[in-house]
Amino acid sequence: MKAKIAQHLYSRRMSRKNTPNDRNEENYSLRKSKVGMRVHKDPSRLLRYRDSIYASDLLICAVAYFDFFTHLNKSPKTFDEICETMKIQPRPADVLLSLLMSMELIEMHGNRYGLNDLSSVFLVSNTPDSLVPYYHSLKNRPQCIEFREVLQTGKSAGWSSRKEGSDWIISMRDNDFADAFTAAMDSRGAYLARKLAEHFNLKDYSALLDIAGGSGIYACSLAHINSHLATAVLEIPPVDFAAKRSIESKGLSSRVRVIAGDMFERIPAGYDVHLFANAFHDWDIDAIKKLSVNSFKSLPTGGLIAVFDAHLNPLKNGPLPVAEYSCLLMHSTEGKCYSTKEINDILTEVGFRRIEITDIAADRTLITGKKD
Repeated sequence: MKAKIAQHLYSRRMSRKNTPNDRNEENYSLRKSKVGMRVHKDPSRLLRYRDSIYASDLLICAVAYFDFFTHLNKSPKTFDEICETMKIQPRPADVLLSLLMSMELIEMHGNRYGLNDLSSVFLVSNTPDSLVPYYHSLKNRPQCIEFREVLQTGKSAGWSSRKEGSDWIISMRDNDFADAFTAAMDSRGAYLARKLAEHFNLKDYSALLDIAGGSGIYACSLAHINSHLATAVLEIPPVDFAAKRSIESKGLSSRVRVIAGDMFERIPAGYDVHLFANAFHDWDIDAIKKLSVNSFKSLPTGGLIAVFDAHLNPLKNGPLPVAEYSCLLMHSTEGKCYSTKEINDILTEVGFRRIEITDIAADRTLITGKKD
Protein backbone atom coordinates (compact mmCIF):
# COMPACT_ATOMS: atom_id res chain seq x y z
CA MET A 1 0.00 0.00 0.00
CA LYS A 2 2.77 2.47 0.96
CA ALA A 3 4.56 1.66 -2.26
CA LYS A 4 1.42 2.45 -4.30
CA ILE A 5 0.88 5.75 -2.43
CA ALA A 6 4.49 6.75 -2.96
CA GLN A 7 4.28 5.91 -6.65
CA HIS A 8 1.05 7.93 -6.96
CA LEU A 9 2.61 10.99 -5.27
CA TYR A 10 5.71 10.71 -7.47
CA SER A 11 3.57 10.55 -10.58
CA ARG A 12 1.64 13.66 -9.52
CA ARG A 13 4.88 15.58 -8.78
CA MET A 14 6.34 14.61 -12.14
CA SER A 15 3.12 15.55 -13.86
CA ARG A 16 3.15 18.99 -12.23
CA LYS A 17 6.86 19.36 -12.96
CA ASN A 18 6.50 18.51 -16.64
CA THR A 19 3.43 20.67 -17.27
CA PRO A 20 5.34 23.99 -17.74
CA ASN A 21 7.71 22.30 -20.18
CA ASP A 22 4.81 20.88 -22.06
CA ARG A 23 3.24 24.31 -22.14
CA ASN A 24 6.51 25.83 -23.31
CA GLU A 25 6.66 23.33 -26.13
CA GLU A 26 3.09 24.15 -27.07
CA ASN A 27 3.82 27.88 -26.92
CA TYR A 28 6.95 27.39 -29.03
CA SER A 29 4.98 25.42 -31.58
CA LEU A 30 2.31 28.14 -31.62
CA ARG A 31 4.91 30.88 -32.00
CA LYS A 32 6.57 28.88 -34.76
CA SER A 33 3.23 28.43 -36.48
CA LYS A 34 2.44 32.15 -36.24
CA VAL A 35 5.85 33.09 -37.62
CA GLY A 36 5.27 30.73 -40.50
CA MET A 37 1.89 32.30 -41.11
CA ARG A 38 3.42 35.76 -41.25
CA VAL A 39 6.00 34.62 -43.79
CA HIS A 40 3.35 33.05 -46.00
CA LYS A 41 1.19 36.17 -45.85
CA ASP A 42 3.95 38.48 -47.07
CA PRO A 43 6.25 37.15 -49.83
CA SER A 44 8.06 40.48 -50.26
CA ARG A 45 11.45 38.93 -49.56
CA LEU A 46 10.80 36.14 -52.02
CA LEU A 47 9.81 38.62 -54.72
CA ARG A 48 13.00 40.56 -54.06
CA TYR A 49 15.23 37.49 -54.33
CA ARG A 50 13.90 36.98 -57.84
CA ASP A 51 13.66 40.62 -58.92
CA SER A 52 17.14 41.63 -57.70
CA ILE A 53 19.03 38.90 -59.51
CA TYR A 54 20.55 41.23 -62.14
CA ALA A 55 21.68 43.99 -59.79
CA SER A 56 25.00 42.43 -58.80
CA ASP A 57 25.85 41.79 -62.45
CA LEU A 58 25.28 45.45 -63.28
CA LEU A 59 27.57 46.49 -60.42
CA ILE A 60 30.26 44.05 -61.57
CA CYS A 61 29.91 45.34 -65.13
CA ALA A 62 30.30 48.96 -64.00
CA VAL A 63 33.48 48.10 -62.10
CA ALA A 64 35.05 45.63 -64.50
CA TYR A 65 34.23 47.09 -67.92
CA PHE A 66 33.87 50.81 -67.22
CA ASP A 67 36.04 51.30 -64.10
CA PHE A 68 33.14 53.51 -63.11
CA PHE A 69 34.30 54.48 -59.62
CA THR A 70 37.87 55.30 -60.68
CA HIS A 71 36.43 57.53 -63.39
CA LEU A 72 34.15 59.28 -60.93
CA ASN A 73 36.93 59.59 -58.36
CA LYS A 74 38.75 62.09 -60.55
CA SER A 75 35.92 64.59 -60.08
CA PRO A 76 32.14 64.55 -59.48
CA LYS A 77 30.21 64.61 -62.74
CA THR A 78 26.75 65.53 -63.99
CA PHE A 79 24.48 62.96 -65.58
CA ASP A 80 25.26 64.23 -69.08
CA GLU A 81 29.01 64.21 -68.39
CA ILE A 82 28.84 60.60 -67.21
CA CYS A 83 26.99 59.54 -70.35
CA GLU A 84 29.33 61.47 -72.64
CA THR A 85 32.71 60.60 -71.10
CA MET A 86 31.89 56.95 -70.38
CA LYS A 87 29.94 56.50 -73.62
CA ILE A 88 26.84 55.00 -72.03
CA GLN A 89 23.23 55.65 -73.00
CA PRO A 90 20.82 57.70 -70.84
CA ARG A 91 18.27 54.98 -69.96
CA PRO A 92 20.77 52.40 -68.64
CA ALA A 93 22.87 55.18 -67.10
CA ASP A 94 19.84 56.34 -65.13
CA VAL A 95 19.23 52.80 -63.84
CA LEU A 96 22.89 52.36 -62.91
CA LEU A 97 23.05 55.64 -60.99
CA SER A 98 19.83 54.87 -59.10
CA LEU A 99 21.22 51.48 -58.15
CA LEU A 100 24.53 52.90 -56.90
CA MET A 101 22.81 55.64 -54.91
CA SER A 102 20.42 53.12 -53.38
CA MET A 103 23.39 50.90 -52.50
CA GLU A 104 24.99 53.96 -50.87
CA LEU A 105 28.06 53.72 -53.10
CA ILE A 106 27.71 57.20 -54.64
CA GLU A 107 26.04 60.42 -53.55
CA MET A 108 24.78 63.65 -55.02
CA HIS A 109 26.60 66.96 -54.70
CA GLY A 110 24.18 69.45 -56.18
CA ASN A 111 23.59 68.06 -59.68
CA ARG A 112 26.81 66.05 -59.68
CA TYR A 113 27.47 62.45 -58.71
CA GLY A 114 30.49 61.66 -56.55
CA LEU A 115 31.97 58.86 -54.47
CA ASN A 116 31.61 58.35 -50.75
CA ASP A 117 34.08 57.01 -48.18
CA LEU A 118 33.25 53.37 -48.91
CA SER A 119 33.52 53.40 -52.70
CA SER A 120 36.54 55.74 -52.79
CA VAL A 121 38.54 53.27 -50.69
CA PHE A 122 37.40 49.90 -52.06
CA LEU A 123 36.08 50.39 -55.61
CA VAL A 124 38.75 52.64 -57.11
CA SER A 125 41.64 51.06 -59.00
CA ASN A 126 45.13 51.19 -57.47
CA THR A 127 44.07 52.02 -53.91
CA PRO A 128 45.70 49.85 -51.22
CA ASP A 129 42.38 48.17 -50.37
CA SER A 130 40.93 48.08 -53.88
CA LEU A 131 38.45 45.30 -54.61
CA VAL A 132 38.44 46.03 -58.33
CA PRO A 133 40.46 42.89 -59.23
CA TYR A 134 38.01 40.83 -57.15
CA TYR A 135 35.11 42.17 -59.22
CA HIS A 136 37.09 41.66 -62.43
CA SER A 137 37.21 37.94 -61.74
CA LEU A 138 33.48 37.66 -62.55
CA LYS A 139 33.34 39.95 -65.58
CA ASN A 140 32.82 37.07 -68.03
CA ARG A 141 29.44 36.14 -66.59
CA PRO A 142 26.98 36.26 -69.53
CA GLN A 143 24.81 38.89 -67.87
CA CYS A 144 27.81 41.16 -67.22
CA ILE A 145 28.78 40.98 -70.88
CA GLU A 146 25.18 41.69 -71.89
CA PHE A 147 25.00 44.68 -69.56
CA ARG A 148 28.09 46.15 -71.20
CA GLU A 149 26.29 46.10 -74.55
CA VAL A 150 23.03 47.44 -73.08
CA LEU A 151 24.90 50.32 -71.42
CA GLN A 152 26.70 51.17 -74.66
CA THR A 153 23.78 50.81 -77.07
CA GLY A 154 20.69 51.37 -74.91
CA LYS A 155 19.06 48.33 -76.53
CA SER A 156 17.70 45.54 -74.36
CA ALA A 157 19.08 42.01 -74.35
CA GLY A 158 16.97 38.86 -74.70
CA TRP A 159 14.54 38.07 -71.88
CA SER A 160 16.29 35.90 -69.29
CA SER A 161 19.38 36.03 -71.55
CA ARG A 162 17.79 33.78 -74.16
CA LYS A 163 20.41 32.85 -76.74
CA GLU A 164 17.99 32.98 -79.67
CA GLY A 165 18.10 36.70 -79.22
CA SER A 166 14.59 38.10 -79.69
CA ASP A 167 13.90 41.02 -77.40
CA TRP A 168 10.95 41.00 -75.02
CA ILE A 169 8.49 42.76 -77.35
CA ILE A 170 9.11 40.37 -80.24
CA SER A 171 9.18 37.36 -77.92
CA MET A 172 5.67 38.18 -76.67
CA ARG A 173 4.34 37.45 -80.17
CA ASP A 174 5.40 33.83 -79.78
CA ASN A 175 2.62 31.62 -78.33
CA ASP A 176 4.86 29.52 -76.08
CA PHE A 177 6.77 32.50 -74.71
CA ALA A 178 3.57 34.50 -74.20
CA ASP A 179 1.99 31.60 -72.27
CA ALA A 180 5.04 31.11 -70.04
CA PHE A 181 5.49 34.82 -69.38
CA THR A 182 1.80 35.33 -68.65
CA ALA A 183 1.80 32.39 -66.22
CA ALA A 184 4.81 33.89 -64.42
CA MET A 185 3.14 37.28 -64.04
CA ASP A 186 -0.08 35.59 -62.91
CA SER A 187 1.76 33.86 -60.05
CA ARG A 188 3.25 37.17 -58.90
CA GLY A 189 -0.12 38.86 -59.19
CA ALA A 190 -1.83 36.33 -56.94
CA TYR A 191 -0.48 38.32 -53.98
CA LEU A 192 -0.01 41.81 -55.42
CA ALA A 193 -3.42 41.96 -57.11
CA ARG A 194 -5.14 40.94 -53.89
CA LYS A 195 -3.32 43.68 -51.96
CA LEU A 196 -4.19 46.24 -54.63
CA ALA A 197 -7.85 45.24 -54.51
CA GLU A 198 -7.86 45.67 -50.74
CA HIS A 199 -6.59 49.27 -50.98
CA PHE A 200 -8.12 50.53 -54.24
CA ASN A 201 -11.51 52.16 -53.57
CA LEU A 202 -13.65 51.81 -56.71
CA LYS A 203 -17.13 52.27 -55.25
CA ASP A 204 -17.72 55.45 -57.30
CA TYR A 205 -16.75 53.86 -60.62
CA SER A 206 -18.63 51.48 -62.89
CA ALA A 207 -16.25 49.98 -65.44
CA LEU A 208 -12.52 49.18 -65.34
CA LEU A 209 -10.21 48.37 -68.24
CA ASP A 210 -7.03 46.51 -67.29
CA ILE A 211 -4.66 47.67 -70.03
CA ALA A 212 -1.89 45.25 -70.98
CA GLY A 213 -3.46 43.11 -68.28
CA GLY A 214 -1.57 39.91 -69.08
CA SER A 215 -3.29 36.99 -67.37
CA GLY A 216 -6.11 39.21 -66.12
CA ILE A 217 -5.17 38.57 -62.50
CA TYR A 218 -5.65 42.24 -61.52
CA ALA A 219 -9.00 42.57 -63.27
CA CYS A 220 -10.14 39.32 -61.65
CA SER A 221 -9.11 40.40 -58.15
CA LEU A 222 -10.80 43.78 -58.50
CA ALA A 223 -13.95 42.21 -59.95
CA HIS A 224 -14.06 39.71 -57.09
CA ILE A 225 -14.11 42.47 -54.45
CA ASN A 226 -16.25 44.95 -56.42
CA SER A 227 -19.41 43.13 -57.46
CA HIS A 228 -20.80 46.27 -59.12
CA LEU A 229 -17.76 46.73 -61.37
CA ALA A 230 -17.70 45.74 -65.05
CA THR A 231 -14.16 44.68 -65.93
CA ALA A 232 -12.21 43.88 -69.07
CA VAL A 233 -8.63 43.17 -70.11
CA LEU A 234 -7.01 44.76 -73.16
CA GLU A 235 -4.21 42.66 -74.65
CA ILE A 236 -2.45 42.08 -77.96
CA PRO A 237 -2.61 38.70 -79.68
CA PRO A 238 -1.54 36.05 -78.79
CA VAL A 239 -1.52 37.22 -75.15
CA ASP A 240 -5.28 37.78 -75.33
CA PHE A 241 -5.80 34.02 -75.71
CA ALA A 242 -3.56 33.34 -72.71
CA ALA A 243 -5.63 35.89 -70.75
CA LYS A 244 -8.90 34.17 -71.72
CA ARG A 245 -7.60 30.78 -70.58
CA SER A 246 -6.35 32.23 -67.31
CA ILE A 247 -9.63 34.02 -66.57
CA GLU A 248 -11.59 30.86 -67.39
CA SER A 249 -9.46 28.88 -64.96
CA LYS A 250 -10.49 31.32 -62.22
CA GLY A 251 -14.18 30.91 -63.05
CA LEU A 252 -14.60 34.60 -63.88
CA SER A 253 -15.28 34.58 -67.62
CA SER A 254 -18.76 35.99 -66.98
CA ARG A 255 -17.29 38.94 -65.06
CA VAL A 256 -14.09 39.73 -66.95
CA ARG A 257 -14.04 39.96 -70.73
CA VAL A 258 -10.96 40.12 -72.95
CA ILE A 259 -10.49 42.65 -75.75
CA ALA A 260 -7.84 42.13 -78.41
CA GLY A 261 -6.15 45.36 -79.36
CA ASP A 262 -3.04 47.53 -79.36
CA MET A 263 -2.95 50.11 -76.55
CA PHE A 264 -0.60 52.29 -78.61
CA GLU A 265 -3.15 52.65 -81.41
CA ARG A 266 -6.25 53.32 -79.32
CA ILE A 267 -7.82 52.47 -75.98
CA PRO A 268 -11.49 51.45 -76.19
CA ALA A 269 -14.04 53.89 -74.78
CA GLY A 270 -16.72 52.96 -72.27
CA TYR A 271 -14.55 52.61 -69.14
CA ASP A 272 -14.16 55.15 -66.36
CA VAL A 273 -11.04 53.53 -64.87
CA HIS A 274 -7.89 52.63 -66.77
CA LEU A 275 -5.49 50.39 -64.87
CA PHE A 276 -1.87 50.04 -65.94
CA ALA A 277 -0.53 47.36 -63.59
CA ASN A 278 3.17 46.63 -64.09
CA ALA A 279 2.82 47.96 -67.63
CA PHE A 280 4.68 51.28 -67.76
CA HIS A 281 7.93 49.72 -66.58
CA ASP A 282 8.30 47.81 -69.87
CA TRP A 283 8.50 50.96 -71.98
CA ASP A 284 10.61 54.06 -72.49
CA ILE A 285 9.51 57.52 -71.46
CA ASP A 286 8.07 58.47 -74.87
CA ALA A 287 5.95 55.33 -74.95
CA ILE A 288 4.58 56.06 -71.48
CA LYS A 289 3.61 59.57 -72.58
CA LYS A 290 1.83 58.09 -75.61
CA LEU A 291 -0.11 55.63 -73.41
CA SER A 292 -1.06 58.40 -70.99
CA VAL A 293 -2.34 60.54 -73.86
CA ASN A 294 -4.37 57.63 -75.25
CA SER A 295 -5.84 57.02 -71.80
CA PHE A 296 -6.77 60.68 -71.34
CA LYS A 297 -8.51 60.78 -74.74
CA SER A 298 -10.52 57.63 -74.03
CA LEU A 299 -11.61 58.33 -70.45
CA PRO A 300 -14.81 60.26 -69.77
CA THR A 301 -14.78 63.38 -67.62
CA GLY A 302 -14.32 62.24 -64.04
CA GLY A 303 -12.46 59.13 -65.21
CA LEU A 304 -9.41 57.76 -63.42
CA ILE A 305 -6.01 56.54 -64.57
CA ALA A 306 -4.33 54.14 -62.14
CA VAL A 307 -0.66 53.19 -62.41
CA PHE A 308 0.35 50.28 -60.17
CA ASP A 309 4.05 49.47 -60.19
CA ALA A 310 7.36 49.42 -58.37
CA HIS A 311 8.35 53.10 -58.21
CA LEU A 312 11.49 54.84 -57.06
CA ASN A 313 11.22 57.78 -54.68
CA PRO A 314 11.41 61.34 -56.09
CA LEU A 315 15.20 61.52 -55.58
CA LYS A 316 15.65 58.12 -57.29
CA ASN A 317 17.92 56.87 -54.49
CA GLY A 318 15.62 54.10 -53.25
CA PRO A 319 14.00 51.91 -52.24
CA LEU A 320 16.86 49.52 -52.92
CA PRO A 321 14.58 46.60 -53.95
CA VAL A 322 13.04 48.81 -56.64
CA ALA A 323 16.43 49.99 -57.89
CA GLU A 324 17.53 46.35 -58.07
CA TYR A 325 14.41 45.34 -59.97
CA SER A 326 14.99 48.18 -62.40
CA CYS A 327 18.24 46.48 -63.48
CA LEU A 328 16.31 43.44 -64.69
CA LEU A 329 13.85 45.62 -66.60
CA MET A 330 16.59 47.73 -68.17
CA HIS A 331 18.42 44.57 -69.26
CA SER A 332 15.44 42.77 -70.80
CA THR A 333 12.84 45.40 -71.83
CA GLU A 334 12.76 48.92 -73.21
CA GLY A 335 11.85 50.30 -69.79
CA LYS A 336 12.92 50.59 -66.17
CA CYS A 337 11.38 51.45 -62.80
CA TYR A 338 10.27 55.08 -62.88
CA SER A 339 10.11 57.43 -59.93
CA THR A 340 6.85 58.67 -58.47
CA LYS A 341 7.87 62.15 -59.61
CA GLU A 342 8.42 61.05 -63.19
CA ILE A 343 4.97 59.45 -63.39
CA ASN A 344 3.37 62.44 -61.63
CA ASP A 345 4.99 64.84 -64.13
CA ILE A 346 3.86 62.80 -67.14
CA LEU A 347 0.26 62.50 -65.95
CA THR A 348 0.13 66.21 -65.08
CA GLU A 349 1.58 67.20 -68.46
CA VAL A 350 -1.08 65.12 -70.25
CA GLY A 351 -3.89 66.83 -68.29
CA PHE A 352 -4.65 64.58 -65.32
CA ARG A 353 -5.24 66.32 -62.00
CA ARG A 354 -5.53 65.41 -58.31
CA ILE A 355 -2.59 62.99 -58.46
CA GLU A 356 -2.47 60.67 -55.45
CA ILE A 357 0.20 58.16 -54.42
CA THR A 358 -0.61 55.20 -52.19
CA ASP A 359 1.77 52.58 -50.84
CA ILE A 360 0.30 49.11 -51.39
CA ALA A 361 2.71 46.23 -50.67
CA ALA A 362 6.16 44.82 -51.50
CA ASP A 363 7.52 48.25 -52.52
CA ARG A 364 4.66 48.69 -55.01
CA THR A 365 2.70 51.93 -55.17
CA LEU A 366 -0.53 53.05 -56.78
CA ILE A 367 -0.51 56.42 -58.54
CA THR A 368 -3.89 57.79 -59.64
CA GLY A 369 -4.96 60.85 -61.55
CA LYS A 370 -8.39 62.22 -62.51
CA LYS A 371 -9.62 63.65 -65.76
CA ASP A 372 -11.57 66.73 -64.64
